[in-house]
Amino acid sequence: MGFISLFDNLLKKLPIQDRKERWKNELENITKEREKLIKETWDAKKGQRIYYINNRITELSQLLKNSI
Repeated sequence: MGFISLFDNLLKKLPIQDRKERWKNELENITKEREKLIKETWDAKKGQRIYYINNRITELSQLLKNSI
């Protein structure tokens, strides 16, 4: 029993993110990346990346909305 409580205390101290926190962090990061890409001159590669980011933002927003 001592090992289990020691292990439990150790897990509480580790900076482990839950699923929603990871989604929020990803959403923040890709939003910043999107803003940076929009300010630069565009080419096909950047256009594809912005398209992917827009879709991912929509997906993450829906996941966060549904998890509340």
